[in-house]
Amino acid sequence: MCRPSKIWLCLLAAWTCLSFAQSSETSPYRPSFFLSPYQVEWDSNIDNIRTNYTINSPVLKNSANSINNNYAQKIAIGLPDNYSVGISDLYVQSIVSNPLNINAATPGFKNPVVSAAKIWTINSDVLLKALGSVQPNLGVKAGVSTYNLGISAIFIGPNDWQTSLGINETTNDAGYGGAPTLSGTISKQIGLYVINATAGVTHFPSILMTTGYASSSYLYSGTLELSRQLTDQLWLGASYSIGSNQYTYTQNFMSIPFNNRTLYNSVGASLKVLF
Repeated sequence: MCRPSKIWLCLLAAWTCLSFAQSSETSPYRPSFFLSPYQVEWDSNIDNIRTNYTINSPVLKNSANSINNNYAQKIAIGLPDNYSVGISDLYVQSIVSNPLNINAATPGFKNPVVSAAKIWTINSDVLLKALGSVQPNLGVKAGVSTYNLGISAIFIGPNDWQTSLGINETTNDAGYGGAPTLSGTISKQIGLYVINATAGVTHFPSILMTTGYASSSYLYSGTLELSRQLTDQLWLGASYSIGSNQYTYTQNFMSIPFNNRTLYNSVGASLKVLF
């Protein structure tokens, strides 16, 4: 027991222990993380995205850059029987616009995304996770409703190694969907730090429009992420991502082909809080 004369030293020692004590909670940056019933997670992200868009055709050769800041917020809650639900929103700030890229993200708030997930424990080393989301067209931004459905297998290895392999597909109610993505993540925890490396490939189907034809294409992407646990309930992360996509658009008039190439890289920071 602490003597009265040493009470402040006791309080200081107790505060120090609490400040540096870390829970056995799985980091929300790990592939195997899933919310417990009625546990709440709040995510906040900011990404600086730089995109180069190049057009090369017999009648036009041009290239331009765009810079956007993306601000995202998400809140999710765990439910019984290994379910969870969440809602997120995105705000796009245009720093440098690119008039060449008709597919560039428009500035402003986007329609919110409602998501749900469920996880199954196959055995002590294998988990199966299903995720689905809907971005309804609520009129926040003109457009269509978008749907995403995915499933991933998570493998828990020795020495704090984890890997995940997943597939998901995005579609919308305008018929310009059916874009499947294959992705894989390798995750390693070292003390309070988590390092994730992710690679993915997305296949975009060909699209026949009234003005022309866009060929099918692939988007190749990769992300390196480093995160650290700051307190029992707080994690901070930083990431760097790159991506590349190339497709040909052929006009109906004179059948002129336009080769379009998109290269992007982004630097991001994120904060995850558990309640």
